[in-house]
Amino acid sequence: MTVPAAVHPQGSRVRVRRGRLPMDPTLVGRAGTVVELSDYRWNRSGVVLDGEDTVREFKDDELERAEG
Repeated sequence: MTVPAAVHPQGSRVRVRRGRLPMDPTLVGRAGTVVELSDYRWNRSGVVLDGEDTVREFKDDELERAEG
């Protein structure tokens, strides 16, 4: 049995990158902060992008660690 772990823990600074699924191209390259994780949807993170108030959901392959 495997225990899933968050790739990007809550509070991490991340940058959006192109994943396997189609996405809005204006999101690619934007930075934000991971604010939500779920035990039931372990491969997804809730992220608030800089300059926004709403939480957007991204798959782990759509996020990379942001510097700074």
